[in-house]
Amino acid sequence: MTQIFYRTTQPNDMKTNRRDFLRQSSLFAAGALVLPSLSAKGRLFPPASPMKPGLQIYSVRNQLRDGFEPVMKKVADIGYKYIEGYGLGTDGQFLGSIAPGHFKQVIADLGMELKATHCSYAEAKEAGKMVDAAAETGMEYLIIPYTPDNLRPNADGWKKVAENFNKIGEMCKSAGLKFGYHNHAFEFEPLDGIIPQELLVEATDPGLVCFEADLFWVTKGGYDPVKLLKKFPGRFPLLHVKESDEEGEETTIGDGIIDFKTIFETGRKDVVEYYFVEDERTEDPYMHIKDDYDYVSSAPFMN
Repeated sequence: MTQIFYRTTQPNDMKTNRRDFLRQSSLFAAGALVLPSLSAKGRLFPPASPMKPGLQIYSVRNQLRDGFEPVMKKVADIGYKYIEGYGLGTDGQFLGSIAPGHFKQVIADLGMELKATHCSYAEAKEAGKMVDAAAETGMEYLIIPYTPDNLRPNADGWKKVAENFNKIGEMCKSAGLKFGYHNHAFEFEPLDGIIPQELLVEATDPGLVCFEADLFWVTKGGYDPVKLLKKFPGRFPLLHVKESDEEGEETTIGDGIIDFKTIFETGRKDVVEYYFVEDERTEDPYMHIKDDYDYVSSAPFMN
């Protein structure tokens, strides 16, 4: 899918050098004190629990064509503990042909946990098999990752999308799941006097719909991720950790302009529960997700 890239400027202190960061990691790790915090709505949240590195397996999408099991083995060998799937269709199958039980079992047998999956966009009346499949795996989150162009020509279109999300959220809640939406850059482009992402948050029931902030796309949309988390406390329990260089292209986590430290410090005072690395570069993806893992597993604020 073609995306509009926005050049965003960041303070110089955001450009963390990987080697400098790793040298300083142990200093930060030694004495982090985590205290309970209150959201803007006055809800008391418990101290932040330890996080484990997660991977959105779209990162290895081309390799998955050659077999699900061997690819998941390589992901586990790198060290990832949590998995976010993708490709759950309205027929209730993963990646076109994998049954929910098998999908979960392969991941579990490798010592990893399936926490969430991306699924097809669907109207609530067509989403039943997706919800049932997600519930069958025992995962926690069902995430729609994209809104088709024809559904979002104007603000009214986005309002209808929000209504649909509330309905799917109710279905998920009844099935013991949490439902969410993952952004790209277009949700932050002004339209009819609104910011679509802000409309989605404000027009959905916080008890039924949550959001997964893709930090790469938030940045490309010209929106500050820290501002997003502060503006909508309690609504972003999931993060996609993906890095941008100064030219708006993907790069290895820790080598770009995104201030992950401040983002995580802000998010963990709220309700951020899981993060998933996503690296969409197709050349040597195993090398990329290994380099990404080396950063996130060493970053004290991500663990």
